[in-house]
Amino acid sequence: MPYYRWHGVDIVGGHKKGLLFARSVEHLDALLMTREIALLTHKPQRQWMKKTIRMRDKLQFFRQLSVLIDSGVLLSDALGIVGDQLNHPPFQEMVHAIAVQVQEGVSLSGAFTAYPQVVDSITIQLIRAGEESGRMTEALEAISGHMAASQDFYSRVRSALFLPVITLIFFLAIMMMIFVLIMPRFIDIFASMQQEIPPLTKHILAVSEFMRSPWMGIMVLAGGLLSILGWRLTRRARGRRILDTLLLHLPLIGPIMQQRFLGYTMQALSVLLQGGMPLREALGVVRESVRNQLFQEQLAALENQIVAGSSLSDAMIRQQSSFALRATADRGGVWAPDVIAIIEVGQESGRRSMLLVRVGHTYYERVSQQLSWLTMLLQPTVMIFLGLLVALLIFAVYGPIFTMSSAF
Repeated sequence: MPYYRWHGVDIVGGHKKGLLFARSVEHLDALLMTREIALLTHKPQRQWMKKTIRMRDKLQFFRQLSVLIDSGVLLSDALGIVGDQLNHPPFQEMVHAIAVQVQEGVSLSGAFTAYPQVVDSITIQLIRAGEESGRMTEALEAISGHMAASQDFYSRVRSALFLPVITLIFFLAIMMMIFVLIMPRFIDIFASMQQEIPPLTKHILAVSEFMRSPWMGIMVLAGGLLSILGWRLTRRARGRRILDTLLLHLPLIGPIMQQRFLGYTMQALSVLLQGGMPLREALGVVRESVRNQLFQEQLAALENQIVAGSSLSDAMIRQQSSFALRATADRGGVWAPDVIAIIEVGQESGRRSMLLVRVGHTYYERVSQQLSWLTMLLQPTVMIFLGLLVALLIFAVYGPIFTMSSAF
């Protein structure tokens, strides 16, 4: 199906241009007219590298689809309408392909299974539950709420890490400029003085020479090759398990990842349970959607406890002593006692899914607090390290110059 690079004019005379998916030129013209743009020129364009479909694009899609279906629009027609309104050409193409399949009699959940890069197993299961129960609107609203919570979490993560990352990049750029551009100017100065250079200065000059030598390029190339090899190894089960274990036991980062997993698990369970799915099946769906192998194993063990007849709270209590991820045992175990108590109350009162949402928010709040502390710690650390490096360079370079000049 074609993509078109178009150029048009809006109702106030402003020129607009962009890239859209359309089944034909007539379809492209109709799409632009709905946006109050008159088509002037168009050119078919092949898409070699398709853009990643972002979470906010998915959220927009499911929200609009829910509103249209709740208004009584047929599913195939609603998919076509929402697809026309999307600003993501590859996503447009996918939605229109799904609309064609639905019109031919394929279920929406079955059509989505061909696009695992867009929807996860939780989304597919919720759509299937909505189809079987006739509550598609509620299922789509649950999907939208789940995605909105995930987007909010990732937005907080990006906001918390933006400034430290920029500071770190600035630090690396300053360090490269000092060693590659500034330090070589002092080499000739020290050589012309023909006097003994302090050991610290010799080491700094040696580092500068190494960074400007071919060996630096060889090291960078070797590092890149090792990174590719490591990435290939992580595609295998054993290599992935090693990486997952390493990440979960990193200082500061590991606890954040574990809290994020626990929050995701509770939130996903609540969404699936609200959709009418049994607890054991819901745990299996969540386990399939988790990428970390250690977490998958622990959810499988929790699922086995449920199959054996235990309640969710009892299974969590029994799993405390055998949980492999004891790095987060900050309150007696990975499943905090207050969380287990809330789940137990929910089981007794029949409000389990609602209280699981509260538990998920509790974990997310802990992650936000940990990210705030990490940001407060990381940024000053990088700035202090940068200041110490600059002070060290000044002392190593200008100290010998002042000493030699005073000798004369």
